Amino acid sequence: MHRPSLIALIAVTVLFVGASLPARAADPVGENGVMVILIDQGASPIQRDLDAAETVALSIARGTAAGTIASASYGVKIAELNTAESGPDGTRLVHDVITSVRALDIGPARSDQFAALTDSFAFLSRIDAVPGSRVAFITSGRILGESEGTRDRLRSVADLFASEGWVIDVVTLPSAEPVLRDLLSGLSTGSDGVFYDTGTATGFARLFEDYSQLTLEGAMDVEMHDNTAAVVTLDIAPHTTEFTTVFVRQHAGVDVAVFSPSGARAAAVMENVDIREMPSAVIVRIYSPVPGNWSLQGVGPASKLVASVDISNPLELRLIEQPPIPVGEASLMEAAAFNGNPAQLLSGAVIEATITKANGTTEVVALNDRGEVGDRLANDGIYSVQLSAPKSQGINDVSLELSWTEYAAVLRSNTAYRSESFPTLSMTSVTDVESFRGEYSTVARVQVRAGDYPYLTSPADLSAVLTGADGMLEAIVLTVDEPESGLAWEFDIAAIIPESGAYEVEVMLVSNYEGREYTRTAPLATSTALILDEPALILGLPIWLVAMTGALLVLIAGFTLWVLQKTSPFGYIVDDTDRVVVDFSKLNRSMSRRLLSRNVIDAAEVADLPFRGGKFKFSGYGLKLTHRRAEGDPSMRVDSRPAGPEIDLAENVWLGVGGRLLTFQVESGQHVTVPAAEQVGDDESQSDENMVIDTNPAGAGD
Repeated sequence: MHRPSLIALIAVTVLFVGASLPARAADPVGENGVMVILIDQGASPIQRDLDAAETVALSIARGTAAGTIASASYGVKIAELNTAESGPDGTRLVHDVITSVRALDIGPARSDQFAALTDSFAFLSRIDAVPGSRVAFITSGRILGESEGTRDRLRSVADLFASEGWVIDVVTLPSAEPVLRDLLSGLSTGSDGVFYDTGTATGFARLFEDYSQLTLEGAMDVEMHDNTAAVVTLDIAPHTTEFTTVFVRQHAGVDVAVFSPSGARAAAVMENVDIREMPSAVIVRIYSPVPGNWSLQGVGPASKLVASVDISNPLELRLIEQPPIPVGEASLMEAAAFNGNPAQLLSGAVIEATITKANGTTEVVALNDRGEVGDRLANDGIYSVQLSAPKSQGINDVSLELSWTEYAAVLRSNTAYRSESFPTLSMTSVTDVESFRGEYSTVARVQVRAGDYPYLTSPADLSAVLTGADGMLEAIVLTVDEPESGLAWEFDIAAIIPESGAYEVEVMLVSNYEGREYTRTAPLATSTALILDEPALILGLPIWLVAMTGALLVLIAGFTLWVLQKTSPFGYIVDDTDRVVVDFSKLNRSMSRRLLSRNVIDAAEVADLPFRGGKFKFSGYGLKLTHRRAEGDPSMRVDSRPAGPEIDLAENVWLGVGGRLLTFQVESGQHVTVPAAEQVGDDESQSDENMVIDTNPAGAGD
């Protein structure tokens, strides 16, 4: 009869302790993969093999990442492979297979290892198992039909599995012969699997690390000397609910124990102690341990002893919700230890934070719960510290460390917070403001940027005030341009300024950025205002403008009357052949001469006249010629007499100039206009002797 089986309870106890580890390199199956667990019936006659097989099989079943578990025992032939979903059903399936092996009175002396592997390959092929699926081949190593070709056959099996992307992990039990261990290790190596030798402490420890749910930390790894105690100490922090020590010993004669800070040995008779023992492993579980310095001890024959510890402490050390911290601004960092929702009150506790900042620098700060240096409330379990202003945006890594003044234990956690370039305000004032009383005047322009980039915000988030000698004035915020409806990054500040003087302009932005409320104030700017009194208006216009406009209209009217009362040029100058030399009514004159000298025509304006230095002045129905001898032609004669300074040109009054006779007529008959070129030719053909012409063509004369 075998002793009652407690190994299943031991394994289940171990497997339910602690939090799950992340995916391990030894079992990267994935939730779509299959884990096949094969248990050699040859372990049945040997108690330590049974103990090891049960611990290993249940550890793998509970710790695998595969979604499906298949399991069977094998001897001379393999039992039917049954499947279950991983989790409680899969663990129960493996436990039933172990129970069936324990129920055997005596197992086979040798097992058909090849048949078991062949059936497993056929099973994985039949269900079309995904690459990465694994076979945990738990064996005592005695091979049915072993021959000289066994090693090659095992290599062929390994290659067959590897070609499908499937893996074989080999677990040899303590009674396996060394030569068979070496032989079977090639099976795992050839399929990219892992070889575990449970006949050694390191083999057991490695399997626990790969498959156990325990978050084991190495506490002891020693080579025992005969009858010499090997001792290591273990710091247990306050609030620890339990800790489990797994001793893996090479020699069953090694006595292992756990001692409390008071020196008492943990014994199974104690209410808070649970001990499970097998030849290769001893598991000691302590519930609600007192905080302090515990000891792990091993005494016995020279051998290898390894111990790992899993500590369950519900305290979770973390930052209080920390929205991004503005670059360039000091801010508060808060942390606490939580057990559920409320922050825990910690007696004699110290929290330190090591901050690796986004710019690469490192800072170590101590947080306090004394209501000092930024801490909001003393003894509320929330520890705080005032942080210096971050210099750059990015991720700031934080390592929190909780320790106690009375204990050496330390709890650690890693977290991070972000520093961001929050929106900032820049303002340019209007230095000299001129405005009429009661009117809005722009006193400044404000720009909002996040880092180097414009940041759109609502004008409703901005408020502005002016402070002058008589107190504060409310101002309005106006968008300069709206890239998006209702949002802008540039704003004008305007106000109704009552009196002249200097005014300080203050603008504040209150908004939400990256989930955090924040306030920004622009640097103060000063604007100087000159307030003018509104002039009296007529028809909405200032009096001076109305008066100036009226005067201008009077001047225009007077000038118009003055121009209109002057006589427009009329009549003709004809020569003695009745050809028209000048048509005064059609003379092409400049606009200025028409307005300013409407009734006066300078002789120089008429290209066809043979003289200069005279002016024709029209008045009523008459025409006068003013003649300056010094400027004009001194030989000019009127009706054969020398011309005076002013000549009344009437009908039949002849002018003699340069050998030509000219007369003025109000109306002309059938006259031919004398071309200028022809007149020039006629002038040139005259001799100097003919310069004076008889001015009495009618024959009457002197």
